[in-house]
Amino acid sequence: MASFGHDIIFIVEISFFGDRRMLYRMAGYCRLSKEDGENRISESIENQKKLILEYVDKAGDMQLVRMYVDDGYSGLYFSNRPQFQQMMADIYRGEIQGVITKDISRLGREHIETGHYIERVFPSLGIRYVAILDGVDSLCHSNEELAQFKALLNDMYSRDISKKIRGAFQVQKKQGKYMSGFAPYGYRKDPTDRHRFLIDDAAAEVVRKIYRFYLEGYSVKKIAEILNDQQILSPTEYKTKIQNLSYVNRQGKNQVQKWNTPTIYNILKNQVYTGAMVQHKTEKISYKIEKYRNIPMEERYVVEGMHEAIISKELFARVQEKRQRFKNRNS
Repeated sequence: MASFGHDIIFIVEISFFGDRRMLYRMAGYCRLSKEDGENRISESIENQKKLILEYVDKAGDMQLVRMYVDDGYSGLYFSNRPQFQQMMADIYRGEIQGVITKDISRLGREHIETGHYIERVFPSLGIRYVAILDGVDSLCHSNEELAQFKALLNDMYSRDISKKIRGAFQVQKKQGKYMSGFAPYGYRKDPTDRHRFLIDDAAAEVVRKIYRFYLEGYSVKKIAEILNDQQILSPTEYKTKIQNLSYVNRQGKNQVQKWNTPTIYNILKNQVYTGAMVQHKTEKISYKIEKYRNIPMEERYVVEGMHEAIISKELFARVQEKRQRFKNRNS
């Protein structure tokens, strides 16, 4: 069976009675994600690798020089797959002459961009593309219509899977089950039920202090300054240093996160501190793109009494009234 590594294997030629024939330098590409659901075993990375190796061994006109694996990456997007991007970089450097996948869905599930690679990018670069189980080999032009059809089916499949996953999540959110990765600052996840919160005493006391400062007349900027002066860990620092969570906020890993006005604002307006579970704050614009829209307050899922409150409803209401007066005064 063929062997491969990360070293470049340059062009190989074989001879049949004096006829020198080129062996295509092929890259195997494997991908697996949660979209595969119940098929994760049959679609496993090892199964994909095995199928590719067996196909190359029998083909006679190709040699596998590298294997690229994106495990845990959606088939809807190409730009966020590190190994796919590495493969394309190697292609542009002329190190690879062909790409082989188990089927078209391993390359991608979004038919427009997948079709763009199959019909435009690979041909323009002289790249041979093979999808084994779909019977696609770009050297055989009669397979072009089949490739387009399969890509369309994969897109329909992704749309359906996306709807099913979203629907299942919404049902649980409406029941008050927390469906996100990290508990809000002031809470920690219940180790016996990851959908519920328990109070984190140290952080909860900081939350109470923020509400008290605000009602005493301190600005959100001043509150942030006080907390920083007192060397109180920010929510990001607290999650990583005290709760030992692999947490990265929206501004990225390399940003030093201290208390700031947006963080204070978010705590002051978060109804979760009254014991309510508030979810469905944002939703994806489309299953094809990583863009979200904010959901109006009246359309969010609010379930009261799902965990112990840090702030009373009365205190929370007073803070919201003061915030609204401040908004009206500055509008």
